[in-house]
Amino acid sequence: MSEQSEVATRVTGERRHNLPLRSAFDDAFVMIEPFFDPEQGWAGQSLEHLAYRIVRENFPLLSAEEVHLVVVAAHRVYIERYPDRSDHLPRPDELRQVTL
Repeated sequence: MSEQSEVATRVTGERRHNLPLRSAFDDAFVMIEPFFDPEQGWAGQSLEHLAYRIVRENFPLLSAEEVHLVVVAAHRVYIERYPDRSDHLPRPDELRQVTL
């Protein structure tokens, strides 16, 4: 950990290093949460692949890697919040990065 980030951690108590990405996550999760819902699927298939496009379109300043991080984190949060409604989803470590 760099000296600057150690100082920031001590001053703010915040462990995250990319605060703009963290703030984007909250808005992005609201936008893409329905894509993980089994009731919103199409012919029995989930729509989580569309989450990448929504995040990319609404947060154009994020890199492809950051978009992937947001979608994987949202995926993980959805599974934690709705364990009984997430059996149809692949586990987050099974997701591969999508290039748009």
